[in-house]
Amino acid sequence: MTIQDIDFGKEVAGIWEQLTAYEENPIEKHRVIPPYSISSASIKLVIIGQDPTIKRADRRKEIDCTLNLNKPGAIREYVKRICSKLGISIEEVYATNLFKYFYTFPPARTFPILKDHLQPNLVLLEKELSTIPQCPIITLGEPILKLLVNDNAKVRDCWGYDKQTSKTSEQFSFIQAKENKLNRSFFPFCHQPSFARIPFYKETLDQYIDFVKSKLV
Repeated sequence: MTIQDIDFGKEVAGIWEQLTAYEENPIEKHRVIPPYSISSASIKLVIIGQDPTIKRADRRKEIDCTLNLNKPGAIREYVKRICSKLGISIEEVYATNLFKYFYTFPPARTFPILKDHLQPNLVLLEKELSTIPQCPIITLGEPILKLLVNDNAKVRDCWGYDKQTSKTSEQFSFIQAKENKLNRSFFPFCHQPSFARIPFYKETLDQYIDFVKSKLV
């Protein structure tokens, strides 16, 4: 099976049938956001985001690709920077979301709902990743890290955050397959808004990417 063999519309519709509906944050069951991939034959990096939901409902119609990587913007530039440091092109990225549909409100506000909706979405994600078994994986954002690991997981811990100095100790790490629900090793990254806003991530990004690159040799 290849990625092209997966009918995401059909898969997600099947997932919706399994999920409990919550009035606090209903699912918008009319659009499925497909993964970003130029050519599955040349994939060298997988990026996993959490979901495509944004606060302004009127802007959701503009989103037709995971992370909006098919359009210019801050997230695309952030991903391009990561790729450049790793020595690959953004055209060699496969980007997907754990949840491939919109919630009414940004779902980090209703995190217990995400946890309740996790399992069938995780099954689909594992199915996707099984088609590219040797490809390195990075995740974007802390909420997805907590979903895949546990409620105490923090991106900054993998980036060697030192509470005394608010700098990195350079004791970098990654999440091993046996430590997470995905059963694949991955490198947790902050999402672009956190990178833009938090000095620690700005100062440490290049060093962590160098660490990732050293593990891919």
